[in-house]
Amino acid sequence: MGKKKQKAEKKKEIANDIDEDKLFSDVSKLAEGILDLAKSVVPFYKDFADDVIYERITDINQIERQLDYMLDFCFYEEILLLYKAVLRKLYYNYPETVVSYVQFYREMYEDEGEEDEQVSEDV
Repeated sequence: MGKKKQKAEKKKEIANDIDEDKLFSDVSKLAEGILDLAKSVVPFYKDFADDVIYERITDINQIERQLDYMLDFCFYEEILLLYKAVLRKLYYNYPETVVSYVQFYREMYEDEGEEDEQVSEDV
């Protein structure tokens, strides 16, 4: 290989390394931002879970709408615990709803083929 071609290949490698480093940095910042957002909504979902548990909110349509939003943050342990608490409260009156939301969780967060029974066991 000629010197010019070697230099061109080396520059290309360096450019790829820089691009990968920038991409990793950008993804890391995005992930941190999402985690910060999840942490910031904990008080809101804590209030929501309390309202459902203490029957201040009983409209199942309103509860399902909030569970839909809450599901987006169930990667964060504190939100997942609140999600489970709400589902436990709903189980006896709305078992089909609970089954649906356990399934939604599994579809979003469990790897295919992984048999993690934790959510359904805790409900």
